[in-house]
Amino acid sequence: MRRIARAASVSMVIAFWAFAASMSLSAATPAKRQAAQPPAQPVPEDQAAPGPGRELFIARCSSCHSVDYIRMHAPFGTPALWEASVAKMRNAFKAPLDDEDARAIVEYLSVAYGPESPAARAAIGRTGSADDRQ
Repeated sequence: MRRIARAASVSMVIAFWAFAASMSLSAATPAKRQAAQPPAQPVPEDQAAPGPGRELFIARCSSCHSVDYIRMHAPFGTPALWEASVAKMRNAFKAPLDDEDARAIVEYLSVAYGPESPAARAAIGRTGSADDRQ
């Protein structure tokens, strides 16, 4: 009986600390996390990949982060990933994008920074496309 009581006590202590840790992590709201980061510099036009929607991307996205953040995700940049990323920026970080701008940015990112884009190939050290390697 004592073992059961002790195990229950240990479980309660572990649960308490897990709860306390999760509460301290959630206290850092997106606004607080964003405020703690140094302000991003606008993306110089020569660093953003060419394509339709480039100017909108520069105007809307570079106010929070650099193009390096986008390049880092390029090897995995499926349209679904970019759509989820843009939705997160709108919902969690309150990026000022209407539906039309969001669609245009997702389209730009999908083409300019998709898995077969030059940015993705450069990120993983490839120089040719999948067709070139066959």
